[in-house]
Amino acid sequence: MTLTEFSYYFRRALPFIFLFGLIFLIIFYSFKLFFIYLESTKPKTTFTNIIFGKIDRPAINEATRSAGFKFTLDTVEGVPVTSTDTAKIYFLPRPVTRFGYREKIYLMARTFGIDTELVKHKLADNLATFDDDRQKLTVNLGNFNFKYENQPDSNSLAESALYIPSKKEIENKATDFLKSIGRYPDELAKGTMRIIYLKYNPNFDNYINVENRKDANLVEVDFYRSDVDGVAVTTPRFFNSQNYVIMLFTKDGYKVIKSQIAFFEKSEVQTGIYPVKSGEAAWQELLAGSGIVVSARMGIKNITIKNMKLYYLDPDIYQTYLQPVYVFYDDKDFVAYVPAITNEYVTE
Repeated sequence: MTLTEFSYYFRRALPFIFLFGLIFLIIFYSFKLFFIYLESTKPKTTFTNIIFGKIDRPAINEATRSAGFKFTLDTVEGVPVTSTDTAKIYFLPRPVTRFGYREKIYLMARTFGIDTELVKHKLADNLATFDDDRQKLTVNLGNFNFKYENQPDSNSLAESALYIPSKKEIENKATDFLKSIGRYPDELAKGTMRIIYLKYNPNFDNYINVENRKDANLVEVDFYRSDVDGVAVTTPRFFNSQNYVIMLFTKDGYKVIKSQIAFFEKSEVQTGIYPVKSGEAAWQELLAGSGIVVSARMGIKNITIKNMKLYYLDPDIYQTYLQPVYVFYDDKDFVAYVPAITNEYVTE
């Protein structure tokens, strides 16, 4: 067959080729649409693993209920948003007194600058306390969580030659300090840090937040647990973390004024999968007064909610489980939490 003959027959067959291809595509996509329809009509199944039975409602000190507030939702979506159908619940093992704790807590006390030759610890409820009237250190004998306070002379603080280093240097000093104490959990090391600038107020003998670092006397570094299953983590105070270091910097160095680690390691083995209530259900609970208000301005009762999001709540006091909450907040300082696990699996 010559090229001329091949070209002639090919041109005559071309319409049939296109027609066959078109019929094939119609049949193929008809079947595909049919199977998609069958899949969409199947009843939705959600996998859960309720291994803990009912879990306790999150406990937050110094929080109030949302009763008495009037809420308006003004988010980008315009309606309450459901984040996920299910979420993991993590077991938090209870801290127990560790063998050889004495050497550890005395090393911590010396690192803070407490003279352990003169000041001995006192025990109460699994807590060891060192107190020399100027410094006070309390350590949990199970996980070595601690709280430290130093009472600097107010006149010296107000008159000292202050120096605020770079953000990187501040972070490095804070992490180096926690490492020297021996209480810098991996999940905090993998998480985020936030720097807050503080100014000493001699009139009230307290510290206030300032925006400009040039106005600051002190620097607070807050440490946050790393994301859990891709979900961000919040704290009982939302705007601050219970894991922090507050430092006074001078040109000669720095001094730790306050510090605390209140962190509870989660089990990666003992986990459950629980159903999460819808965003609408969480919103209705907030309206009904069941929300947990952790921040609000005194006297302001009409609240416009600008954001609604799912977080894991990192507790500052021991609780049995690490669990998610819906967080509602405005663009100022109002914050409220609603437990995210469906009510049938949550006890008061």
